[in-house]
Amino acid sequence: VSTQSTGSLCVMSDPSHQVDFLVYGASGYLGQHLVKWLKAKKKNYTTLSTRLQNREQIEKDLDKYKPKYVLCAAGLAGRPNIDWFETNKQEGIRVNVIGALNIVDLCYLKKVHCTFFGTGLLYKYDEKHPLGSGIGYKEDEEPNYGHDGPYYIQLRLVLEKLLQAYPNVLNLRVIFPLSDDFHERSLIHKLTKYSKIISVPNSFTVVDDLWPLIIDMAERNICGTFNFANPGVITHNEILELYKKHIDPNFTWNSMPEEEVKKMVGRPNCELDVSKLLSLFPSGTIPNVKHSIEAVLQRQKERTQKS
Repeated sequence: VSTQSTGSLCVMSDPSHQVDFLVYGASGYLGQHLVKWLKAKKKNYTTLSTRLQNREQIEKDLDKYKPKYVLCAAGLAGRPNIDWFETNKQEGIRVNVIGALNIVDLCYLKKVHCTFFGTGLLYKYDEKHPLGSGIGYKEDEEPNYGHDGPYYIQLRLVLEKLLQAYPNVLNLRVIFPLSDDFHERSLIHKLTKYSKIISVPNSFTVVDDLWPLIIDMAERNICGTFNFANPGVITHNEILELYKKHIDPNFTWNSMPEEEVKKMVGRPNCELDVSKLLSLFPSGTIPNVKHSIEAVLQRQKERTQKS
């Protein structure tokens, strides 16, 4: 086995691979979409349900399958939401920090490229990145949200710092993911269930656009941290207007008054700079978020009409 690192490019080789891709967390929202695209691209892959806390079994998995690439979409998201972590801190640490490090560390020891899904909920608008300015946060900027915020985000901050020690990791910062499949974890589905909408321009991760690129990034042995979102920003109200236009013309919602929104300081609303991600692909590969979300809803409409 040989490995060499050149900037964010980590090249590895091993002639004895049994599978190309090993997927953890395939039953979850993000994992289901990984499997969908691995199938579509006719890749050689295996999915496993090993718990991240079980370091011994993960090591056996890696020894048995000898993957070229590990895609880790496993972890706890909290049920019904991230507030769960406030009363389950030890389990949150056990899975989302210690468990995540188990798989990353074992991949490092065995010279395997590992893709990990982090979070983009690490920033909030400030004087250097004012709302509406188009100035997004770059990957190397210190997070200004979460240090005393939700415990879920606190754990993500700790983990992201630790992941920087591993040159074999591709850390993808996902933010408010959504897709065209009506999944309960898709942001569009969530928005239609909220009693009140807080509408501020934000970055969003359109899974249908970005997930095919994960396979390419792994095969190119790209490593490092990437803001994994579509370029541009859009508000929740704009998304729901598109939902009303394409899906349900009778849909209504309640928006929180602007005065109340201004009082809710410290929320993770921001624009992420995705120029680092865009530099890896030909121009136009990743569409602007407004165009993309409209296309998502158009596809949902077409599916609804066919069913």
